[in-house]
Formats: sequence, C-alpha cells, structure tokens
Amino acid sequence: MFHTVVRQIRVAYPMVVFGCYLLAFVTAFAMVFMLPVGALLLVFVGLMGLIPVVTVAVALRAFERPLARAKLQRGDCPACGEHAIESVSGALESAGAGGAAHFCRACGTGFSQRGEDMVLPEPTTL
Repeated sequence: MFHTVVRQIRVAYPMVVFGCYLLAFVTAFAMVFMLPVGALLLVFVGLMGLIPVVTVAVALRAFERPLARAKLQRGDCPACGEHAIESVSGALESAGAGGAAHFCRACGTGFSQRGEDMVLPEPTTL
C-alpha cells in the first residue's frame, strides 16, 4: 500500500513539475510586455528551482527502490500488485540489469535487481 502511494507520486511528479514550469513560462511571456524585469526574475527562479526539483526526484527514486525490492522478494509486482513475478536471467547486461531481472506476467513490466523499472530487451530469434 505504502509503496503504491510512493510509486504514484514518483510517476506523477515529472508532469506536475512540467505543469509548474509551463505556467511560469506563460506568466513570464505575459510579463515581458508588462514588466520585463519580472520576466527575467522568473527565468532565474526557474533555473535555480531545478536544484530542488532534481533533488526531490532522486530522493523519490532512492526511497522507492527498497520498497520495490521487498515486493519483488515476496513475488508481488511493484507496478500492478499482482503475484505474477518471474525471474529472468541471461545476457541482460546491455539493459543495465546486471545479468538478472524480474518480469511481471500480468502487466509486462520489467524490474532490475535494484527494484527500478526497466525495459527488458526483446528476445531475438535466429
């Protein structure tokens, strides 16, 4: 339950930040004609605002990983919650999985050993 809330916050966070920056852009565009110094100030505030935005994004990922690993160890999918996880091993070094990963049969999401979402490579048939 707690992991689901943290995951939804992490998934929605980039779009919320994008909306805030889009609103700041529209405001700065309107201010160019009314108060040019205000538009310049909004540009600097937006650039300095990237520091806490990136910090929060990194913290959310770091906070979610142990929760996802606990779900994966129980065999539950961190994305959909179903008990449909199977381990995939093999040549996944190129995908960043370190040689092993987890795959949910219910929703098709792949997870690395660290608990991060990942795209599993398509099986090649020769």
